[in-house]
Amino acid sequence: MNIDVSTRSLSVYAPASIGNMSVGFDALGLALAPMNGALLGDLVQLRPFKNGEEGGDWCLELAGPFASALPAEQEDNIVISCCRAYQEAAEREGVDVYPLKVRLDKRLPIGSGLGSSASSIVAALEALNRWHGNLLSTRAIFRLMADMEGSISGEVHLDNVAPCLYGGLRLCPPGSQEEYALPWPGAWRAVVCWPGTKLVTREARSVLPDEIPRKTAVRHGAQFVHALHTGKAKLAAECIVDHVAEPYRARLLPGFAEARVELRALGALAVGISGSGPTIFALVDDYEVARKAEAWLGDHYRKNEQGFVHVCRADLGGARSIS
Repeated sequence: MNIDVSTRSLSVYAPASIGNMSVGFDALGLALAPMNGALLGDLVQLRPFKNGEEGGDWCLELAGPFASALPAEQEDNIVISCCRAYQEAAEREGVDVYPLKVRLDKRLPIGSGLGSSASSIVAALEALNRWHGNLLSTRAIFRLMADMEGSISGEVHLDNVAPCLYGGLRLCPPGSQEEYALPWPGAWRAVVCWPGTKLVTREARSVLPDEIPRKTAVRHGAQFVHALHTGKAKLAAECIVDHVAEPYRARLLPGFAEARVELRALGALAVGISGSGPTIFALVDDYEVARKAEAWLGDHYRKNEQGFVHVCRADLGGARSIS
């Protein structure tokens, strides 16, 4: 029986993530899964060109609620950059990769602090690698994802790419290509709120000092990891304090200082900035507290109708094919 390969398609979803997690600047990341089942992350679909269609080069189609914020020229889109980078990597392996039709469903806002670029990169490269029978090894595709993320932020950091690809809470030592899974207490939920405004990562990095005291750099990090591995969730939550970036970035986030006070008063275990912001998160372990935090953020921290609030668990699946 002949199979019409022109009808074949593959869609990969890559979840949003919280970078830094307050206590782990550039080193900790958590993949997010909204409790209501919403897909908080980008999707990339691959399809071959049909017979008679022009298929000499990659063709990008944009969709989704935040597609309008993307560059008009496809060559300026990170997804097409990923396609070309994958094509070059495959050639080094002696394999020819032919251009495809690519559809990016942009569901994450740009400059939100939710790993938007990492989500597009991971979805695109994971889709390409699955389409080509996992031609590149797990380590090689992860390294390629990290390089593509670095091309946007100016530095290679894995705290969004790693959880986005592998799921869960990930420890990613800066300067290394390694990442490690950390336990995530089952009762913990992250209530995340994007206010509907944008904060460019490079701008958020520009306010940070070039050097910080050694005591500040090491404070709480090791204790947080130890507490998770020994099942001391209360102690781990107490360690989620940002002594590195938050003191300098808080002024870039109108309403954050008030939110931290109010959410803690409602019972949140910790409150922090997601990535570079402006999204913030409240860590909770009680349904009623989560509900109250969700309502407060929606009423007081969200700035417009584009903004959103989600109560999330840890997304343990990471990037995955969906129908």
